[in-house]
Amino acid sequence: MIGVLVNLEGIDGCGKSTQSKLLLEKLEGEGEKVIILKEPTKRPHGQKLWDMLHGKRKATNEEILELFVLDRKQHVEEKIQPALDSGAVVLMDRYYYSSMAYQVAGGIDVEEIREKHEFAPKPDVVLIFDLPVSVALERVKGHSDADEFEKEEHLEKVREAYLNLENDPLVRIVDATGTPEEIFRNVWKLVSEVRND
Repeated sequence: MIGVLVNLEGIDGCGKSTQSKLLLEKLEGEGEKVIILKEPTKRPHGQKLWDMLHGKRKATNEEILELFVLDRKQHVEEKIQPALDSGAVVLMDRYYYSSMAYQVAGGIDVEEIREKHEFAPKPDVVLIFDLPVSVALERVKGHSDADEFEKEEHLEKVREAYLNLENDPLVRIVDATGTPEEIFRNVWKLVSEVRND
């Protein structure tokens, strides 16, 4: 039995981690084997990324992308592929579609990013949780150390890059402005479609 790969995406504060937990509970309740995986990982390449993303190391957008690719290769090998091979439902809290938003917002071409990820198993569905940047920033207030204005400007670009992926056949844009329960009803419908294929 081959597993199912569900990718949850969106800007910080969009609620994807909450939705991952709700999906985990619901799927386990239905007897599925489920695993939530997050990126960047805690492995050496991932640790370097965390340092860069928190401003502890300087890096160009290209260097960040390269590190993401290295981190993901290891993640695919050690965790993602084995879980899929065992028939599990893998819930990815960020995956290479994150690079197709964040690194594109930093000026890298989306097709170049796709090509660099040919090694990665394709998701069965990519759920992009969309909401206005101002709402997302309200939700993460106090959890972030970035300059608010700079952050808002950057997140607007990231949101736009995510929305530009709407014609990708795997992508479903999910309105993330409702309550977690309302959003989950929509999420469950979309995940059920790929589970039953």
